[in-house]
Amino acid sequence: MLTQDVAFPTDDLATAGRLSADPLKVASPGPTRRVRLMSQGTGLAATSLLLAMLLAACSGSARPSAKGPEEPAAPQGLHGEPMFVTRIEGAIALDVTAGPEAPLVAWTTHDSVTAARLDLASGELVDPSTVSGDLVPVHHAIERPAVMAGPDGVIDVAFISATDRGGTVYLSRDGSVPEAISGPARPETNLVHAVLDPEGSAVLAWLEDSSLSVAFGDGSLPVEAESVDDRTCDCCNPVPVFSGDTMLVAYRDLDEIGGEIVRNVVSTRSDDGRLDFEDPVTIADDDWLIDGCPFTGPDVAVVGDTLVVAWMDARQSRYPEQDGSSIWVDRSTDDGATFGEDLEIISGGFHRWPTMAVDDEGIVHLIWETEGPEGGLSYAWSADSGSTFSEPVLLLGRQIRDGGALRSPTATFQAGAVVVSWADSRAGYVAAWPSGR
Repeated sequence: MLTQDVAFPTDDLATAGRLSADPLKVASPGPTRRVRLMSQGTGLAATSLLLAMLLAACSGSARPSAKGPEEPAAPQGLHGEPMFVTRIEGAIALDVTAGPEAPLVAWTTHDSVTAARLDLASGELVDPSTVSGDLVPVHHAIERPAVMAGPDGVIDVAFISATDRGGTVYLSRDGSVPEAISGPARPETNLVHAVLDPEGSAVLAWLEDSSLSVAFGDGSLPVEAESVDDRTCDCCNPVPVFSGDTMLVAYRDLDEIGGEIVRNVVSTRSDDGRLDFEDPVTIADDDWLIDGCPFTGPDVAVVGDTLVVAWMDARQSRYPEQDGSSIWVDRSTDDGATFGEDLEIISGGFHRWPTMAVDDEGIVHLIWETEGPEGGLSYAWSADSGSTFSEPVLLLGRQIRDGGALRSPTATFQAGAVVVSWADSRAGYVAAWPSGR
């Protein structure tokens, strides 16, 4: 078995920090923390880093108190080292979602799309299988496959394959031969994302030549609907979600004001969860004037009856002399009919690709990429459905990054853990942190 020491500099661990309102005692990491990088011999070169947990909470029975029962522990965010980091050699883009029994991971390489279950105890990828057949997926970090698990345990994976005629959206159901969902191949068919409707059927959203397209299914193969919006930012992903029976798609629109290009985050919704979409509602409070491709769309989390939308823009400066970008959050309590005031999570530096996961206590975990030599995966959390967020911290820094920037993260929650996937120029990665109090 091949092993390799990986050092965790103390400044990275200190920056990651704790977010608890009632700090816990932790073991001192010393000059460095070292873990073993062990080859798992899966044939997929999926390598699991089993990391020692930084957090060492005191155990034992509670002491009697004259003041009566102790107050419930305050909510806290992710902190310390991850439970594991699993490296997938050759992976270009990844997606992760909660599955029937374990998280599901799908990833693209130069010649295939693969899906597997993730063992949260070991970090190993279990029963990996190729789902793309003879098709070759598009090679780009933002062209993630979209993996879903229906109530019947069927695993659906959507992806885009391109030829010299253009791209086509395909869906593989439980490892079956992929079937085309979109119409004839078009030059710019990209950025497919997916969600399950309340009945457990796959719903897909993607872009075709700057138009937003959606496909619905009734327990069968989704059928493409008419174009929902014929002028969108064609390099920024759409995100479909359901809040009850209402479907909402958040995306970056393309407009023109006074001869200048505007790329604001908007949403459109369908009360019947099908074809009748309303006019887009602008989420961002201020216009972002940019005649260029940001390559980063929004994400949406559902917390009870609240929709939380996160995105990146750089409204504070003018393209091409942009001096930084911010992560923003806004929320709706009426299924996307209206939104409140934008909340700026972080500014200064360049930040992009926000992703969110909601745990079983309703805590919203917000993760994004911070660019630069001292960057990595940044993090903030909210215990009030996105009304406020903690101070941002660096969750995972340069100790894992050996192939340039951390690109296009995704996150989900299952079995007490927040699971995050991302890629750099050499490999893909999946990591998990325990969530809760």
